[in-house]
Amino acid sequence: AAASLWQVTTTHNDMASEPDSSTGFLQVSLQGTLHRVAGTVQGSTPVLRELNGATFKQPAPLAGPVLIYRAKASETSMLPALTGLLGKVGVQLQSYHSSSTVAGEQWSVVGLSAPLSDLGELKPRVMEVFQLHL
Repeated sequence: AAASLWQVTTTHNDMASEPDSSTGFLQVSLQGTLHRVAGTVQGSTPVLRELNGATFKQPAPLAGPVLIYRAKASETSMLPALTGLLGKVGVQLQSYHSSSTVAGEQWSVVGLSAPLSDLGELKPRVMEVFQLHL
């Protein structure tokens, strides 16, 4: 199966309320849908703190290949399915961060050692899934 190609455009606008704050606003457009993303920079690495109103207790680093998905908080089979898929294709999970639950849904940000060529196996378990290579 062919890999999905995502059209990704980003705009960054420093909307810091304090002059020395490193918090900014990042808007990501994926195939015409908009996601409101807020984050900061730790050292030289951008980190995600909020995605569409769902907050991350531990900021999620945005570096290298990153898989981002939204699933029902009650969907407990997603992480085992993801680790099984990674094992089959020889890709390592390098970091995992999940957001607070909003309207029964959670966002997860997964750092990978290499991008996945096919997200088809994951799509039945999630409401939305996309990859970024940063």
